[in-house]
Amino acid sequence: MPPTEEVLKKLCNPAVLRRFLKIRRLPILWLVLRGLDLLSRRPEMAREIQVLLPDVTETLQFTNKHTVLMALNILNKMVTHLRKRETSPFAPDLSKKLLPLFNHVSNEVRECSILLFKDLIEAVVWWQKADVKKNVHRGLLPLLFRMSDETPSIAQASGEALIACARFLKWKKLKQQAKRKKKVDIKDCLLKQGRRRVDDYLYQSVLYLRDSQASLRCEAVEFIGLALQHFNNQSEEKVNVICTALEPLQNDAHPSVRSAATGIIQRQQRQQAEPARSRPAALFCWPC
Repeated sequence: MPPTEEVLKKLCNPAVLRRFLKIRRLPILWLVLRGLDLLSRRPEMAREIQVLLPDVTETLQFTNKHTVLMALNILNKMVTHLRKRETSPFAPDLSKKLLPLFNHVSNEVRECSILLFKDLIEAVVWWQKADVKKNVHRGLLPLLFRMSDETPSIAQASGEALIACARFLKWKKLKQQAKRKKKVDIKDCLLKQGRRRVDDYLYQSVLYLRDSQASLRCEAVEFIGLALQHFNNQSEEKVNVICTALEPLQNDAHPSVRSAATGIIQRQQRQQAEPARSRPAALFCWPC
């Protein structure tokens, strides 16, 4: 039986709800989130509880899948109901908190977080885009890799979110390639941004070498190979770190992953064996 109007009005008390949100006990937190879920379904009440957006965002750090999903659903409804200027102040922190959820073990959490990220960046007003831009850049490579997710709906959501990111960044070439779903061309597009940005992408790629899905491990290995070819004067220290991360994949269960990882390691070993004077000097080191 749905709650009455009177019950909802009594429940809509941001100060009280905030106090309960700060109690980090799962049963209590679940009840509070359940109440917020009911309130966030109504545009007028979503506006009344918008001050709780930061508090709900904090619950995304919980490990309980159901809690995170409930929080994502609440945030999604609030972003939908609120005006752009009401949502934008919360966008920098929320977009940052959503990024780790792209790799959550739960398919539902991954999909919901990606879709919310897309809706969020589309809701940011122009004068606050600068505060969100860094997080959008950080989301590009994970979204590219998630286009190969074994769950079709996640792959689809990732492609749509990548298009939204390209539109946010006013990156016409990336938007075109994302619409065509040409992953090789998207990678090439990302690699043309410059060394500092590509260095960040390399660091992100290494994290995906341990992903449970072979399709994502394969994407990560391929991107690393392309990046090393694109900028072939990496520091020896960085190359060693990358090759060390790739070594376990030489015994990967997936043939494509094994082959690609082995090929990169062998190529780097040959390059390192060349006389030092035949190789250009490395320009920068691996980020801390």
